[in-house]
Amino acid sequence: MFAIRQALIPGLGLLLLTACGGAGSSPSSTAASQPSSVRLSGTVSGTSTAPTFNGQVLMTTGAVVTVDGAPGTSSQVQPGVVLQGTAVPTSQGLQLEAADLTHELEGPVTSLDLTTSSFVVLGKTVRVDALTQILAEGPGDVQTPLTLGDLKAGDFVEVYGAENADGTVQATLVERPAPEANPQEAFQGTVSALDPAAMTFQAGGFLVSYGSATVQGTLVNGAWVEVRGTASGTGFTASSVTVETPDAGGSDMELCGPISGLDTVARTFLLMSYKVDYGAATVEGTLANGAQVEVEGTSGPAGSQTLTAREVKVQFPESGSGDSNLEVSGVVSAVDAAAGTLTVGSTTYWTDASTLFVKSDAPATFAAVTAGETVEVHALSSRTNPAGQAYATVVVVEGD
Repeated sequence: MFAIRQALIPGLGLLLLTACGGAGSSPSSTAASQPSSVRLSGTVSGTSTAPTFNGQVLMTTGAVVTVDGAPGTSSQVQPGVVLQGTAVPTSQGLQLEAADLTHELEGPVTSLDLTTSSFVVLGKTVRVDALTQILAEGPGDVQTPLTLGDLKAGDFVEVYGAENADGTVQATLVERPAPEANPQEAFQGTVSALDPAAMTFQAGGFLVSYGSATVQGTLVNGAWVEVRGTASGTGFTASSVTVETPDAGGSDMELCGPISGLDTVARTFLLMSYKVDYGAATVEGTLANGAQVEVEGTSGPAGSQTLTAREVKVQFPESGSGDSNLEVSGVVSAVDAAAGTLTVGSTTYWTDASTLFVKSDAPATFAAVTAGETVEVHALSSRTNPAGQAYATVVVVEGD
């Protein structure tokens, strides 16, 4: 069953109190001088130097940033990361106040399937599409783009993403960190079969032993937790357990990311830990499972993790295939619209109706590709046309 949860954001309560006027302040004076905060939950888009959220510039200077609850920096707010936080809308965009960047999974890859564009970590199937970013971290925090074909069994990875209704994880960003001694594994899940005497509980398919763990919050059955430690078969020895705090309810919110569990009769879908009711919303585009959407609305009663949407915009109606083992970035030297091919340097790639084209963080078409522009191409070498050219699964037009 899909678990609904909300990330713990250190200091968030204080920020919300300040945004609402704070203790001992005058509501009228603060209302006139301070715009209200909105809650954010979803995937960061844009570029590393100009991140966006829901199509708005995301300004991170001065924000309190944590990564899985530990101190972080604003420079870690990068495309593909999933954040839970607060921001103040301004004429320039969203000024981020506080955010927690939350990994869905951390652990070794146990198996990889290029045919289905997926891999398995800690027993969870992680799905990759054309919009998923895969990066390798090197010395000096230098990041190198990878394709799914670059990963192999045994690689330790950190996965940002959203849990689907079927229990799989749709990855938005996969990072392969630089090797380190004894990296800790981590997952998120719902507590069940809590045994305070034995100091164990079930979550994420594991029997978790928390006797030697640092526990933040109160463990109860049904609580959503992040667990860090070491897996051994179906057992997991926790070093830390963080009980995540439910939404207080009634907040203005903006969500974005891939949806699942679409119910066109009830007019609901699941997105970033929320069950979204879009029955009274203005919907732009066609909703489908896997579509990337932007949502504005109001959260439901405290602890319900529901949201009543005012606006739903489909950013990417489909996210293409993540099946690729080649990645190249360079200037387009030739384009053949009739053949549907483009040449980067001296290498030509073929495309079809399923190739995903992206420009300015939005869907595009083959017509967006012109000679002289810089593109990033993810391709599959095992799928060739009669001319022996590799198939392009996604083409990102970066400009000239």
